[in-house]
Amino acid sequence: MITLSKEEAENTLATAMPGCVRDLGISVVSLEAGAATLRMPVSEQACREGGIFSGQALSALADTAMCFAVWTDGRGRRPVATIDLHVTFVSACSGEDVVARAELVRSGRGHAFVRTTIASAAGKTVATAVATFGLPS
Repeated sequence: MITLSKEEAENTLATAMPGCVRDLGISVVSLEAGAATLRMPVSEQACREGGIFSGQALSALADTAMCFAVWTDGRGRRPVATIDLHVTFVSACSGEDVVARAELVRSGRGHAFVRTTIASAAGKTVATAVATFGLPS
């Protein structure tokens, strides 16, 4: 049911995402029906003083991963608009990459509902998020 290849997803990250997202060095780990896993490396752009991942960067990772999860619903890449994004920061993370696993809860005609968990590369939960996306026709 996936209609977005990993190569297309990487191209989307490189060309269609805003500069603030491209600068974070996010990469696609995997895509499957109803789910996407993305990785964000430790970098000056993503971390605040002390090398701790910033809430802004983690929020961008969550939103981006959830967009990709929506695009794995069998209808492919199309415009999506974040209507609501709620992020809960669970634990600080520094010194290792973070990985977001986004899962599509429901994708309808006009809206999609998605959740994600962001964990350190070692598997410690850093943040969770839920979002509603509008699917313009």
